[in-house]
Amino acid sequence: MLNAITYLLSATLRMGTPIAFTALGGMTSERSGVNNIGLEGIMTASAFGAAVGSYLFQNAWMGILFAIVIGVGISAIHSLVCITWGGTQAVSSMALVLLSTGISGVGLKALFNQQGNSPQVPYLPTTTPLEKIPVIGPFLAQQSPFVYILFIVLILVWYMFKHTRLGLRIVTVGENPKAAETAGLSVHRIRYFSVIFSGVLGGLGGAMLSIGGMNMFQEDMVAGRGYLALGAVTMGRWNTWGVFGSAMFFGFFSALQLYLQTIPNNPVPAEFIQMIPYVATVIVLALSASKQNVGIAAGGQPYTKFVQQR
Repeated sequence: MLNAITYLLSATLRMGTPIAFTALGGMTSERSGVNNIGLEGIMTASAFGAAVGSYLFQNAWMGILFAIVIGVGISAIHSLVCITWGGTQAVSSMALVLLSTGISGVGLKALFNQQGNSPQVPYLPTTTPLEKIPVIGPFLAQQSPFVYILFIVLILVWYMFKHTRLGLRIVTVGENPKAAETAGLSVHRIRYFSVIFSGVLGGLGGAMLSIGGMNMFQEDMVAGRGYLALGAVTMGRWNTWGVFGSAMFFGFFSALQLYLQTIPNNPVPAEFIQMIPYVATVIVLALSASKQNVGIAAGGQPYTKFVQQR
C-alpha cells in the first residue's frame, strides 16, 4: 500500500509538472485579456526545441534554453497577430498549433534524418544532490529538477499577482483595458509581457516532456496536455493556487492510469484506462460550467486603435 502511495505521489508530480507550467503561463496570458487555446502548440514546439538544444550542445540545460526561446517566439507571433493587429485569438492559436506540429515533424527529418522520434539526448530525470537529505532524500532525489523549478515559478507567479504593481496592472488590463489606458497604462505592453511570459512557462512545460521525463522527442508526445492545461486554467478560476491544484489533479489521474496498467491480469482494456485523465477533465469542467463562471471581463477581446475606430 505504501509503495502504491509513493508511486502515485511521485508520478503525480512528474505528470502534473508540465501541465502546471503551461497552465500558469496560460493563466497569466488570460488574466491580461489574451486567450490562447494554442498551448498545445507551444508545448509541442518547445519539447522539440529542448531535444534539439540538448542534442546539439550535449547539455540538457541548453535544451531548456532552446525550449524557452521557441516558446517565446511562438508567443510573440500570437501577440503580434492578436494584440497589434487585432486578429481573432482562437484562429491565431489553432494556426500556431498546426504550425508547431508541422515544424516538429519536418524538423525531425531535416535535423536527424528520421521520423517519429529524435535520437537519445542528455536529460534531467533526477536531482541526485537531494539524496543526502535524511528520510525523504531518496524520494526527493528521484524527482526531476523541473519539479523544483515549478515550485519556484509557482511562488513567483503567486507573489506577482498578489503583491506587485505588475500583477495588479495585468488584472486591470484584462478586466477593463480602456480604464487602464485612461490611467496611463500601456495595454499593448502589458499584454505583450503576459503572452510572452506564458511562452516562457509553456517552453518549460514542453521541455519537461522531452528532457525531464524522457531522453528524446517523439511526435505527438504532448498528447493533449496543452488542452489539459487550458482546462486547468478554467477549473482553477484564474487563481494561481487553483490552477496549480487543477494541474496536479489532472496529473494524479494520469498517474493513476499508468499505475492501473501495471496491475497483473487487469481485465480492463488499456485503451479505456488511458482515457481516465481526459474523462476526468470533461466531467470536472462540465460540473464547473454549472456554477457561476464569469471569467475575465475583457478576455478574448482585441484592443487596438484599428478595432476601436471600427
